[in-house]
Amino acid sequence: MYRSLAAVFLLLIVGVAGTSRIAFQQSSHIQRAVLPHIMKDVRLDWCPQCVNSFDDLVQIVLDIILQYGVVDTCGHLCELVEEKTGSGLLGFICTMGCDFLGLEEFVKLIEKADIDPIYYCEVMKICPINDNGDAKFKSFAVLPPRAQTESKIAVDMVYVSKNGTAQKPGTYGERLVIDTTPDPECDPTQGECEQWLAGTYNITVLLCNGQCGSHHPHTALYDTARGSFTLYE
Repeated sequence: MYRSLAAVFLLLIVGVAGTSRIAFQQSSHIQRAVLPHIMKDVRLDWCPQCVNSFDDLVQIVLDIILQYGVVDTCGHLCELVEEKTGSGLLGFICTMGCDFLGLEEFVKLIEKADIDPIYYCEVMKICPINDNGDAKFKSFAVLPPRAQTESKIAVDMVYVSKNGTAQKPGTYGERLVIDTTPDPECDPTQGECEQWLAGTYNITVLLCNGQCGSHHPHTALYDTARGSFTLYE
């Protein structure tokens, strides 16, 4: 019996020196365990903060537009962002993007339903772009391949880039851990609880430039790896 983990992991290579971003099926049971090897770089880099805070920024800007209607200046808009969130970081990233694009274009970009965080941060020149990058899996393993239910499964991978991405050329490692223990805080009366039943689970990992599956510029699929694990009672 096979159980699919749809879009299980999408390993995203972002325009950050020494930083990659992982997205996967929304599940508290899947966690990143090991960060990739990080090259020393003393430069201040706002790219990871921009990408990671993107969803919050979009939501608060849309809420402000809904509440206030037209906002006159970037300064006014981004002051409201900082005031409502209590986050100087969100206010700063809002200011960087809005000042670069202009208020009208910034709001248009935010209102696009299909915008993805990496492309957004590239458009604002916060994240660098490398359309000549490459990355290939060197090794990929799911351990243990067979385990009892309520066990932890490790997904280990190593990938190599010869030309670099937005990272420097080199070898990078990742470990993701899948915890198949039921969530004790999940209330089935409030919603569906995630279950890890006995059976075989297929895993697919995509290594991408930009956001995997995005139709925006500066995105590409570098490599794909597949594996599986089996749970038994």
